[in-house]
Formats: sequence, structure tokens, C-alpha cells
Amino acid sequence: MTDDHADDGQYGALDRLVDERLAAWTDELAQFCRFPSEEGDVGALRGAADWTAERLRAAGADVRVIDLPDRPEVPPLVVGEIGSGPRTVNLVQHYDVQPAVPLELWTKPPYEPEVRDGRLFARGATDNKGEFLPRLWAVEAYREAIGELPVRLRFLVEGEEESGSPSLNALLDRAPELRQADAALIEGGGLAPDDRPEIAGGGRGIIVVRLHVRTIAYDAHSSAAVILPNAAVRMAQALASMYTADGLPAVEGLDVGVRPPTPAQLDVVAHMPLERLDDDRREYGVDRFIGGRDGREALHAMTFAPTLNVQGLWSGFIGEGDKTITPAEADARLDIRIVPDQVPEAVVDAVRRHLANAGFDDVEVRLEEAEPAWWTPPDHPLLDAAARASEAIVGKPTSRYVSMPGTVPMHQVCAPHRVPCTLLGAGRDDCHAHAPDENVRIDDLGRAV
Repeated sequence: MTDDHADDGQYGALDRLVDERLAAWTDELAQFCRFPSEEGDVGALRGAADWTAERLRAAGADVRVIDLPDRPEVPPLVVGEIGSGPRTVNLVQHYDVQPAVPLELWTKPPYEPEVRDGRLFARGATDNKGEFLPRLWAVEAYREAIGELPVRLRFLVEGEEESGSPSLNALLDRAPELRQADAALIEGGGLAPDDRPEIAGGGRGIIVVRLHVRTIAYDAHSSAAVILPNAAVRMAQALASMYTADGLPAVEGLDVGVRPPTPAQLDVVAHMPLERLDDDRREYGVDRFIGGRDGREALHAMTFAPTLNVQGLWSGFIGEGDKTITPAEADARLDIRIVPDQVPEAVVDAVRRHLANAGFDDVEVRLEEAEPAWWTPPDHPLLDAAARASEAIVGKPTSRYVSMPGTVPMHQVCAPHRVPCTLLGAGRDDCHAHAPDENVRIDDLGRAV
């Protein structure tokens, strides 16, 4: 990194501060991770929001806590502004976490943080408490070692990101000026297994739908299975109709509205490291990808193709022991990752049409969550700046991606004023975000700062 008003000595002072404070910062992250701030836990979410607001104040930020007066169950948006200058950067973060279940798969309880093997293990250690705090630590270290920030940083820290940010638009509408910015940082950022920094210009959108089917009036004695339709079987047949034999989506219209890739986006895919696919095979323990996809074809699909994922399927009795019934009802939950310019309602209509045309018009489709995609052109100067900063710290060339594979609420934050966005950080695939034994490498916290 370079700065007209700072020299190597000042940056050396910043490096020393990082080294000196890393242990204390790790303890602070562990404290933050003790909040079980999952969807529905109103007390824990409010506690995490209050902690966030106080921490921002301690860093010298001007803090606002925005609520929805007519919806007290909605976690607040915590806004912290610090620094000044001709440009403003929105930092989009969250204090809620993914549900920690199944608890029995954790080595230690998820909200009792533990350091072992050079990592901090806890729910939220990476996503997103371990991505929010390094940015705040960086602000404090920069101001102490170098001086005042040359830009205004605006932290936008919400409490519903893991459930699709359903109230974020309403919260932002209470202070519309918060959407006005010159750039935005997505919540996290990544390092590849070989330590190469990874930069992207946005995130996919998401649609979550719930499928429901009832075949009989109530659960029947399983001896009647010879004549009664089983809801679990019916749902399995409906789901099977939505995929090819090799697991690829078979829903006509799933790609409705997809924006054709630009030459700049295709060039990014042409230069994406193929080694990333080998890393994925090793990490997830698979010999081949669905549909036999590999090489550039796989990278193209991972970038531009909508997904169709069964995230849950349940019916009948699933407890310990036996309960000899023919289930009356079955449910499944699907998520569909979408790309620009797809409209969630049009994609859901395609799913409904597919089921009806395949003879499953008795399967009800309920929309539960929708978030459009937001991508910044890969040749935007903001991405160049992120790449230069990352390479200066890590000492390796940056791998560029058109989009991060997951979903973040950048459309809600950026689309009204067409604000460009990117990411900076040090999360890794082996951090187990959204999974048991979520963790962060302590050394990577220093790199992120």
C-alpha cells in the first residue's frame, strides 16, 4: 500500500501494533462470539447489537442505532461513521450468525470459544464477527500509527443477514442518506489455500422456497402403505423431476433473465486458477463434480449459472426408534443462487410451472426469501485498489472473480445509487463458515487488519 502522507516507518509502526495487540484482539473476538445471536433469539441479537454499538463508540465512531418502531422483533441496524474526506466507503457487516445445530458435531460448544492449533473456534469466528472486528481494529491501528483516515468509513452492521436481510431495506429507508457512498466493502474476503488473496466484485442473489405436499388426511398406520400415497415418496418424486440423472438442474426457465457475460467477465473466468477446483475436490472429498463439469466449464458454471439446491427435506417420524406410519405431509426447502438481472418472482414461477407440467401441481411452492444479485464490473478501479492492497500485504498475486459464490445484501445497499463494491479479508474455505467447528486462523486476523 502507498499513501502520499505516510512513509514506511509509519507502516512499520502499524505492523508492530498488529503484532502487539493480536492476542488481546483474539480475546475480544472470543468475547463477541459468546453471543448466540441466531435468528429468533431476540435477547442475544439485542445483546450483540448493543455490544457492537459500544465497540464502535470506543473506536471513536459516531453511532446510530436504527430500529423499526412498529416491528420491535426486528434486530436493529447499527451505524458507525468514522473519518472524513471527499469519499465515503460503506462497510456492510452483520452481528447475527448461522444456527449452530447440529450441536453434537461440534468438538466444543459453539458459544464457548476456544483457541487450539493456532485457531479460534466458535460460531461467528469467521462469518461475520471475525470479519467485522479486524476492520475496526484496522481503523484504530491506522489512526494511532499513521493518522486520521483520508475517507469516511461507514459501518452498516445488521442482525438479519443470515436470514436474507428481510428488513434491511426498511431500516435503510429510515435514513436514505446511508446508501449514498462512493464504494462499498462486502462483509468478508478470502485467501486461497496457497495464500493468494481473492477479490470479487459482488455477490450472487438468492431465492429460498419451501415445498409442501399433503397426500392423505393424517398419518396412517404403515400397514396401509399398500394402498395409501406416501407424502415422503411424493416429495422425493417431485424433487427427482427437477434434476437430471447426474444431478444438474432440469427446471426450464431457471435461467430466466440471466444477463449475458461481458467480455471483461469472460476474461476473468479465463484467468481464474484451475487449482481452485483441485482444492475443492480435496476439501469436500469428491472425485468428480456433478455433470462431469471440470476445468473452465466448471468455473464458468460456478460464475454464471443459477444453482438449484435442496437444503433440507423432512417428513414423517425422524426421531430415535421406530414409528410405523405412512406420513401425510412432506416438506423440502430449496435455495437458488441467481445472477444479474434475474427477478426472483420470475424464477419461482418457473419452478411452479415445472412442477405443474411434470404432474406435481399438488406440491405447494412458498417463497420465503429473495435477494437480487449485485455485481461490479471486474475492470472497475475499486477492484484494482483492493487487489493492490491485498498483494502488498500477502506478497502474492491476486486471484480475481466476477462474484463471490454466496449472497450478501449488496443490492439493497448499492443498487439505488449504483455504488461499486468489492471485498477485502482473510477468510478461508477450511474455516467451516456455516458448519460445525467454525474457526479462524489467528495469524489471518492480523493479515486482515
